[in-house]
Amino acid sequence: MFELTDHPIDSATLRARLTRPEAGACVVFEGWVRNHHLGQPVRELHYEAFDVMAKLEGNSIIAEIEQRFPGCAVFCVHRTGALRVGELAVWIGVASAHRGIAFQACRHAIEEIKRRLPIWKKEFHPDGAAEWVNCSAEAMARGPQPADYYARQAGLPEVGGAGQEALSQARVLIVGMGGLGCPAALYLTGAGVGHLTVMDSGKVELSNLHRQILFTIDDLGASKAEAAVAALRMRNPFVQAEAVNAEFTAHNARAVVAGRTVVLDCTDNFATRFVLHDACFSAGVPLVQAAVHRFEGTLDVFHRGSGGGCLHCLRQNRGIGELDSAAGNCAGGAVFGPAVGVLGTMQAGEALKIILGQANAGTYRRTRLINLLDSSLLSITREADPGCPVCGELDAIAPAALSNNSADGPIVLDPEQIIALGKARTVALLAPGEQLDSAGMASGMLTAAMGDLARLRELAHEGGNIILACRYAVRSAALARLLRAEGCTGVYASATGSPAIIDGSPKK
Repeated sequence: MFELTDHPIDSATLRARLTRPEAGACVVFEGWVRNHHLGQPVRELHYEAFDVMAKLEGNSIIAEIEQRFPGCAVFCVHRTGALRVGELAVWIGVASAHRGIAFQACRHAIEEIKRRLPIWKKEFHPDGAAEWVNCSAEAMARGPQPADYYARQAGLPEVGGAGQEALSQARVLIVGMGGLGCPAALYLTGAGVGHLTVMDSGKVELSNLHRQILFTIDDLGASKAEAAVAALRMRNPFVQAEAVNAEFTAHNARAVVAGRTVVLDCTDNFATRFVLHDACFSAGVPLVQAAVHRFEGTLDVFHRGSGGGCLHCLRQNRGIGELDSAAGNCAGGAVFGPAVGVLGTMQAGEALKIILGQANAGTYRRTRLINLLDSSLLSITREADPGCPVCGELDAIAPAALSNNSADGPIVLDPEQIIALGKARTVALLAPGEQLDSAGMASGMLTAAMGDLARLRELAHEGGNIILACRYAVRSAALARLLRAEGCTGVYASATGSPAIIDGSPKK
């Protein structure tokens, strides 16, 4: 809310009007008339405004700030007319659940009101002289400019003006604002990525702070996505940062990934990594994925048609897969803060290379392993598996065939939809080392090797409906889509995976 007044400002009354039961903090800025300016004494100021324009612009500024800092209520009152030394000229108050975001929103409001509001100030000096202050076009335009902000980066021959323009047009998504997402977001914001979306359903916790460097103790209990965006907007005013306070799931995956220039996987659980990978593969969007466990981390860049193996191929390599499995489920586990910092920074670097056209074949075909305990670096070729149910077979199929929908209805079914489907056979898809537990065997569940397309085609052509199920509910969906594309209309996939499939490989 924005108001103009030609009466003295009563800060106590305004603060009472800003009171909110959900607010735990109120930050107030008071701008007073001082007795000097640029070395000259001042006895009073006159403020003049074009009321209609000032009110429209003032309310527009407040609306923008409340959108940028969700949960904040912002109130500003500006004086007009003659003001003596010591009188209040402008009052800005911000109420919020947390003081950290309230401080940031208030500071942003101060700068925007000063820069954009069509109010003119005239100084009167003791000798009777008077002059208008900061009314020239040059003065009004004064402030940080993109060319100055990015000058040191644009000076690189690999970037230049064209590269900086490409960055400004990029639309980047970061899923997960933890130890990986925070440094990645900072460097992408600093580089000038035009539109940055951060997605996380979690809240800031005390145990996060040693590695999640965007947050402070003032952010405890706040939405990670919203707190991150508030911090990013304070660092670069030229980047449009957007918070999505929601969990990334199979249900929203395609909509969230669509239209992105590049996606960064900064999540900490194994199942989400596969869903995100397959959504990016389907949309043809490059995915930069990292995982960290204790002192170690892995870094991969996946892109359909790049020639490198996909995440499903990678899982067949047990040497890499064991680290990836541990790192992919590290929520709540012990982790070395600088390890996630290094990997998150590397993710930002890979994403920027992709946007700038500096990524080469090796970018998409190698897995990097970093160990901060012994300072070792290892790069391993990520071979594509010809029998992979995702990139081995689906790469030649049109992206439309990867959709969850077909002329015969949805392909991936939740438990209620499976019940509604009626009689169907369930086929457990087993990766190397996996087997059915006793409950799965007792239920009469059929089995097939993950890459045995011949058996799956045979089962599909026997008639009746079949439900494909794998351990994490992602590879089964890919195979179901493949068989549907071949005309097997009775093939479905379970959206929830199968707890009957266990890791039966010998333990070391």
